[in-house]
Amino acid sequence: MKPYKNYILVLFVLSILSCEIIDDVLTEKNEFSIVPSSSFGRDNYILGTVYVESRKVTLSIWDHGQIDGDIVSIYINDNLIIDNWELSGSNNKYTVDVELDYRGYNYILLYAHNEGDIPPNTVSISIDDGVTMDDFILESNLESNGTIDLVVE
Repeated sequence: MKPYKNYILVLFVLSILSCEIIDDVLTEKNEFSIVPSSSFGRDNYILGTVYVESRKVTLSIWDHGQIDGDIVSIYINDNLIIDNWELSGSNNKYTVDVELDYRGYNYILLYAHNEGDIPPNTVSISIDDGVTMDDFILESNLESNGTIDLVVE
């Protein structure tokens, strides 16, 4: 009877893994940047590109410079991820787990609700894909949004 239990367990694990692989293969792939030219009545500027190995990532944000009352929202592919958050220092990061919509190109957009006491609004963002962790800086003001391309390889 025991060999059957092991066989069933192996089949169960393989079915879960194959579902994840099939889901990844069936997910649409963007070959080029999908950052719109503007969002929320402001021009968008691409400030860089980050490459990740998984659609499942963990984002952490904090004030890059002096803590000065910056309030931001973070969007990924037009989806609101962090809403009206007042940035703190690196010892008090806002962290969220996200599954990206696409293979290939996705994007992160920083929307500044204010510029704090010291313009422009600068945010440090850490992206952890389970293999590597990349840190970068996004900048935004009341006239434009900072964006980065986030590419799932």
